[in-house]
Amino acid sequence: MYRITAVLLLALGVAGCDQGRWIELPPILMSCTDLDDKNIKADMADADKFSLTRGMMQGVCTQQGAGNFAGGIRCEKDAVQIQCRT
Repeated sequence: MYRITAVLLLALGVAGCDQGRWIELPPILMSCTDLDDKNIKADMADADKFSLTRGMMQGVCTQQGAGNFAGGIRCEKDAVQIQCRT
């Protein structure tokens, strides 16, 4: 029983590591209403194309010491959060 519990806890721990870290953007950079903007949606749709939006988000991740921008973006408690991964 102990062995099964240890394996399950290890699996859960590893699965959580893959999610990355969510960083809150200052409201001056972006607000939740900006996520509906068609230009921002277009910038986020193509990960291989350089865009100012993706560049800004990469800069925030780097400045916070959180690695690279992982592509996740969400509105949480009236603030935009981006996902960074090391």
